[in-house]
Parts: sequence; C-alpha cells; structure tokens
Amino acid sequence: MSLNDVVPALEVRGLRKSYPGVQALRGVDLRVNRGEIVGLCGANGAGKSTLVKILSGAEQPDDGQILVSGTPTRVVSPHTARQAGIYTIYQEMSLVPGMTVLDNIFLDGFRSGGLVVRRRGLEQTARGLLDRLGADIDIHATVGSLTMAEQQLVEIAKALKGNPAALLLDEPTTTLPPNDVDALLTVMRDLARGGVGLVFVSHRLDEVTAVCDSVEVLRDGHRIRRFDAVPSHHEIVRAMVGDRYENSLAAAAAEGAAGRLGGITPGEVALEVDGLTDGKRVAPVSFEVRSGEVVGITGLLGAGQNELAECIFGMRASVAGTVRVGGRVVPPGNPRRAIARGLGLIPEDRKTQGLVLDMSAMKNMTLASIGRFTRFRVLRTRAEAEHARQYVRELQIACHSVHQHVRTMSGGNQQKVLLARWLTRDSRVLLLAEPTRGVDVAAKEEIYRLVRGHLRRGGAAVIVTSEVSEAALCDRVLVMSVGRVVAELDHDQVQRDHDAFLAHLR
Repeated sequence: MSLNDVVPALEVRGLRKSYPGVQALRGVDLRVNRGEIVGLCGANGAGKSTLVKILSGAEQPDDGQILVSGTPTRVVSPHTARQAGIYTIYQEMSLVPGMTVLDNIFLDGFRSGGLVVRRRGLEQTARGLLDRLGADIDIHATVGSLTMAEQQLVEIAKALKGNPAALLLDEPTTTLPPNDVDALLTVMRDLARGGVGLVFVSHRLDEVTAVCDSVEVLRDGHRIRRFDAVPSHHEIVRAMVGDRYENSLAAAAAEGAAGRLGGITPGEVALEVDGLTDGKRVAPVSFEVRSGEVVGITGLLGAGQNELAECIFGMRASVAGTVRVGGRVVPPGNPRRAIARGLGLIPEDRKTQGLVLDMSAMKNMTLASIGRFTRFRVLRTRAEAEHARQYVRELQIACHSVHQHVRTMSGGNQQKVLLARWLTRDSRVLLLAEPTRGVDVAAKEEIYRLVRGHLRRGGAAVIVTSEVSEAALCDRVLVMSVGRVVAELDHDQVQRDHDAFLAHLR
C-alpha cells in the first residue's frame, strides 16, 4: 500500500491568511502521513510561522480546511488543536521552570481533590512517557534544573500524553549542542515509527535531509513544491529562494561550499583585545581586528565565545585585560561607554537582550542614537521616521510600516532592525553573536551583504558563531574550547584543511 492510499494524520487544503498589508498564506496545501516526518522549509516571510500558528490554534485562517485523520476540524484555539490531536513544540518552550517535571507534564490535566492513588498513577504514566523517549529524567526534579535538551524531551512527553496524530516541531534544535541535536533526531524517528506524523520546521538543511521522509517548501505564502524523496541541500535552497541566491555566501554556508565574507585589504587596527578574562568562563584572550576585516570566533556551544563577546561589550564584568577601539580604551563593564567608543553588539538572544519587542521598528533602530534626532531637547519625529524608512528600503526589511512592533516581525527582519540600530549609530566595530541563528538562506544573505557593506566603508566585524560553516566564511577564525582560544587560522588555512579545522572543536 502506498502512502497516498493511507488517510493522512494531518492534511491542509487551500489555507489562506492575510494581515494588514501582507498576504501571509495563499492557498497552501500540506499532507502529513502517519509515521512520516515532513520537513517544512522556506525563507523568512514564506508563511511557515503563520501556518504553524494556524495549525496550533494560535491564529485562525481566512479560508481553507484542516483535516485530522481524515476528519474536517475547526481549530479555534490551542486547546481545540490538542483535542483534535495536533500538538506543537515551539522553540520557546511552555514549561514552568519552578514546577517539577511531573507537574509540567500534567499541568493541563490536573483535577482538584487529587488522591495519593491518582498521584501514583500520574507518576507511573510520566515515567512511561519519558521511557518511551529514552529519557532518564527524575520526574520530581524542577524543570529549571534541567538542560535545554531535557526540557525539550519533557515538552514532547507532555504532548505524547494526549496521543497526538500530528506533532509540529518549530525550530526545536536551535539552542541545542550537536550531541543533543542527534539525540532529538533519533527521538523523532522513534515517534514516527510509532505512527505519529511529524512536521519539522528548520532552517538547518543538514538536519532536514538527515531525518525527514519528504520536504514541503513555501515561498511568499505559496506552496512551491513537495519533494516526496528527500532532495539535496541545493535543490531545497533553489526551491526556497529561486535562482537569486543560488551562488550566494548563504547558499555556500548551507551547502558546505567555499565562500568568503571579507576579502578586503585590511587597514589600521580597529579593535584590540588584550588579556581579557572574566575569571570564570573566559580565560585571558588576546586578538586584534583591522578595518575591513571580519574575524570569526567559533566553538561548540558553551565553549565561551558568547561570554567573550559580552565581556568585550561590557555586558559581562571582566577582572583583567583591556579592550581598545581605534586605540582608545573601553572602560570595562560599561556598555554605554562601549557604544560611545564605537562598539555595536547584536547579542545571542536578540529578543531578550537586543530588541524592545513592544517598541516599533523605528524606535528600535534609533534607540542608541536618539540625540541625532533631537533639537533643543525636542524629538524630530518626522526626521526619525524618514531615517527608519530609508533603512527599511536599503536593508529590505519586510514590515507594513516603520511603526510596526518588532514582536510581530520574522527573525530575519528583527535581526536587520538590530543591524540598522548600529548602522544608524555608525559603529566602527560590530560584534555579532549568532547573527544568522534561526533565519533562512535569503535573510542570511541579506545580513552578510550588510556586514560586507560595513567592511567596505572601513568598519570591522567579529562574528561569534557555533555554526562552523559560517565561521569558515571569515578572514580569520579563532577556535575556542572551555573558555580558551586553542587555534587561530586564516581563511585559506580553513579552506585548505577543513578536517584539521574541525579537529580543534573539542
């Protein structure tokens, strides 16, 4: 019997959804069979997030039909989605950190007047769900004490409690180290073998091709293509963005091919870091970056690269060492003075450390340069708005207005708003921590274009990334392990002996 002869676990027919000025979905179809893992790919703004929100009950479509196990279903809330058999695992998990694993699993199913016998039954069920996932987790431990990977397994166990027909996983691997990613992919395969239909939303094409049985590609709200057999990275990239980015840096990084972000003749020293340490997570580190140069700092998750960026910018206190921008010392532990000296930071977590989510794109862009738009202590709102519109055009930020709250924008567009903030400030050195995490190949290419433009104008950049392929695009790469720089290689060395480069990542 072929897959087409089986009633799908989840089917979508002709879904349409629009927002003011934006047609998010334009008659999208989707089919997920029982025991099948479907990869959902597309550029930022393609409609992936909107589709997931509709299937999870967070949004309602303007038109179209959702069928669960062949039955037409009206999904009007997350509760009705779960009742119908559709469960969603988001990148930002819905667990309560201060509660136990057991209480989180049954949080939506408790009844008053519980008895000891009932409690024992819940404990037995919770252990059974975690055993099914191969998870050795204490059900009485608080969720806040668990690793991100363990929390994700608790989230999945919570979904399995409802015996789902379909499980949607929205960027579940973004914050996980490689070993935990492999473990999660194994769990996904096991769930599929158990008859669950899975939708895997991811920008990481190596994971998509490793675990999925088929791939659906969205572009500009349209379903562009379904691959019934898993295609190559190149085929997915081409379907996602057409021919426009076929030979781009972002495509090179996605496909593991050669490419170079910098390549500009370096000028004078722009950033000098000498013996910088926080005494805990970062051992004394020294390096310099010249104008026109981009330096990558990479390592496995937790190697200390993001903590180093925070020390440089003053978000994390340093106990020794100096930072200089253009020869001028940056006072330690003082982000305000770092900005004044010419540093700009895009932090690892843009939503909690970089953006003010309930402020507009315009206000986020001008936040570090408000004096530029003030005359006699009066804010020139017209000049501020026109400046923001200019960057929306130049950076190709997708928004219906500069007054749109950044909370409602896609990850790639949020990242470009942050870049616009430091370009507005005319920062000499950009520190970019995981700048393309969670964004698609098209948004990556736009971000790389903006960084390259900054270099050509005489700026310098440091890209802190756990993506080895992204670090390999830089002029030089520092490799960190357990808080120390264990290797420094130039671009040609990385490209010439990639295996030796990877050997330093331990």
